[in-house]
Amino acid sequence: MKDSKEPIYIIGDVHGCYKTLLALIEQFPNKQNSKICFVGDLIDRGSNSKAVIDFVRDNKYDCVLGNHEKYFIEYSQYLEKKLSYFDIKNWFGKNGGKETINSYRVNGILDEVTLLDHSKWLQSLPLYLEYKDMKIKNRYLVVSHSHVFDKWKYKDYPRDSKEYISFENTVLNSRFKNYDNLEIFNIYGHTPTQNPILEDHKASIDLGCCYKDIDANAKLCALEFPSMKIFTQSNIED
Repeated sequence: MKDSKEPIYIIGDVHGCYKTLLALIEQFPNKQNSKICFVGDLIDRGSNSKAVIDFVRDNKYDCVLGNHEKYFIEYSQYLEKKLSYFDIKNWFGKNGGKETINSYRVNGILDEVTLLDHSKWLQSLPLYLEYKDMKIKNRYLVVSHSHVFDKWKYKDYPRDSKEYISFENTVLNSRFKNYDNLEIFNIYGHTPTQNPILEDHKASIDLGCCYKDIDANAKLCALEFPSMKIFTQSNIED
């Protein structure tokens, strides 16, 4: 276990950009031995989603669930016939699922064993992580995929309650929300921006790394907490 006194590096949406991820981590003082947490969306759009999951899981880094992991899980459940319907066209065409599936092909054949194994691991990811021993200005760190907004108060409600369902949907999918939950500092990704957005109660760190083809400035971002130092790495995927 990493020393809780050392900084933690929160990394934005990787989206299958494995080479870029490795290059970003090389910038950290302790490199791969750093305490690291991911905001989710490890997969889709980029070409190396499988490698990203292997890397995060093998190194036992912290990670929260993103909406793209949710798509992947639903697809795997559809393959196992645990889900009667899944919108494959939407995931493949609009959300980068095709690239993810291709990363699991060996000589053109889908490696379903590894895919389902990865899905099982993704299902174990939490919606959010609290680091109560890591603080800035008396606020403790909370990492989530998107901003917890004013739904944070529902996090301990029963899973089948409308309040918790609202919380889950917000944490996975909300965009451009802003709410100060007073006791926490919320770091998240999900919505790409040109630069990190740092405020007194939250930080948004998705710099659209996977959009190299449409944005020459696409970068992967990491935030060192509690120093608030920013690290960025331009997309170097093939």
